[in-house]
Amino acid sequence: MQRPLTKEDQDWVERTLASMSLREKIGQTMQDHAGRLPFRGTDEKALGAYLQKYPVGSFFIGGEVIQKAAGKAEDYRDWTELLQRISPNPLLFSGDLEFGAGSAVKSLTAFPPLLALAAADDEALAYEYGKFTALEGRAAGFTWALAPGTDLLLNWMNPVITTRCLGDDAKRAARLAAAVMRGMQDHGLAACAKHFPGDGVDYRDQHIVTTINSLSEEEWFATYGQVSQFMIDQGALSYMTGHIALPWMEGDMRREKPVPATVSERITTELLRKRMGFAGVVLSDALDMGGFLAWGDVGQRLVDCFNCGTDVLLWPGTEYFEVMEKAISEGAVSMERLEASVRRVLELKALLGVHRIDGQGRDPLAAPLINDKLPPPLDLEAKQLSRALAGRCITLVRNRGNVLPLNPETTRRVLVIMLNKVTEGRRYERMNLFVDHLLARGLQVDILDEFEPPGTLRKWEQSGIRWDAAFAPYFLPLHGMMNTARPVGEAAKAIWAMQHAETVKPIGISFATPYLLRDMPFLDTLVNAYSLHEETVELTVQALFGEMSFTGGSPVMADPQAGYLPSKGLQHLKQ
Repeated sequence: MQRPLTKEDQDWVERTLASMSLREKIGQTMQDHAGRLPFRGTDEKALGAYLQKYPVGSFFIGGEVIQKAAGKAEDYRDWTELLQRISPNPLLFSGDLEFGAGSAVKSLTAFPPLLALAAADDEALAYEYGKFTALEGRAAGFTWALAPGTDLLLNWMNPVITTRCLGDDAKRAARLAAAVMRGMQDHGLAACAKHFPGDGVDYRDQHIVTTINSLSEEEWFATYGQVSQFMIDQGALSYMTGHIALPWMEGDMRREKPVPATVSERITTELLRKRMGFAGVVLSDALDMGGFLAWGDVGQRLVDCFNCGTDVLLWPGTEYFEVMEKAISEGAVSMERLEASVRRVLELKALLGVHRIDGQGRDPLAAPLINDKLPPPLDLEAKQLSRALAGRCITLVRNRGNVLPLNPETTRRVLVIMLNKVTEGRRYERMNLFVDHLLARGLQVDILDEFEPPGTLRKWEQSGIRWDAAFAPYFLPLHGMMNTARPVGEAAKAIWAMQHAETVKPIGISFATPYLLRDMPFLDTLVNAYSLHEETVELTVQALFGEMSFTGGSPVMADPQAGYLPSKGLQHLKQ
């Protein structure tokens, strides 16, 4: 995937560029969202008319990482072949393949998230993670993964990246992210490292406001800069900029609004391209996010995003065509600048071989699909990889008194305190999977999920009820409660309620944030499992009862009393 273009490929790039109309060139610098087309996506006549009017260069397909996987692989493949047939130029298809192709397409394999991979800390496993993401993804029609995440979790209150990153140590994150990237790009899928200049320092969410990476220049190069430089040196084909400000590049922002990387020439061109030497495609983060919208009116923010050095704008809306035509006619955007981006996009397409797709839109480099999956031997390997990671990531963070593992002979009645009830009337049914595994073991399971009044658990105790073990499992899906990853609302009431008890010593199990001890410092026992990936839940229960070992190592400072500060000079962020 990192080979230089052949003369034939380069000739195709220059020939295609020379043949394009202005509107087609503009289209190459825009990525559309297939799920937001103003008509049914398989209507060939409507699609043809749409692409004639808006000749976009790429589409985002599949479920979004902040939502959920959706659809069947064969349907996506049929749809991408249809679009390739009717598009005036070959298309790229991207998706949020952060945790395997199954994080975007329901019928494919979903892997445990990146933080689980960091807990396993195995480069060979990371390469396979990327490899099978690519094999499954390309089989379904994807050619561009908006992954892997290269952010660092330096602020425990960050609400966005939580399990979507590789922890808080730059060296480990660089090693593992590069291995995932190589696995993808060696098997036909362009990787897109994200989100430059780095999320995880702020406690706020880019979807809502422009966030700030407040590190000094020295700190930044020792952390995010180290990861980014390694990804660039290892051959990342694309990089996503975030709606994240970097004050040491843009100066004092106390009297002005922060300048996100998505409009900053200093960050995108001077730092990423010139100083760090990135020559690939720069893709913006989604332009419907609050961290971008606040920059200015639609015309200003789109032109500024392009002029700062962005090659492809993610979801700018079809008005982008008119905005750019006007900007070019008025001299606000130069043709030289536009053609430089178009050339980079076409070079990426040539590297991926999409210009060799046949007249029926079929991709000669895509693996076949059999019943919505890879052929059985490859499908089995993907499933085995997912299960192996699910087992290897489970981390015993705290075990005071050696409560774990539990004795299955003497543990017969257990209490489950449902921390997942986040707001009144809103529950996450997948948490029932944890309870189901306990019931399948023949245990008597009592469930506490009402926390008003807070003394309910104490009343149960006073009635004479005793449990052999008590579990406090926590799960909050990404944006399940926007702007936080912490137990808030009813979940916070649950934390209050369990402390009324005199005989209950709950075992915390986090299937989400690795920082549960920050909000529940009284826990004597905590297991971090990083996701409600089905096999992770199954294997976590096995580990609780001693049927397998806890082999994961915490990829963040999960226990603030342990004194672990992996990032020297950043202690102020750890408090």
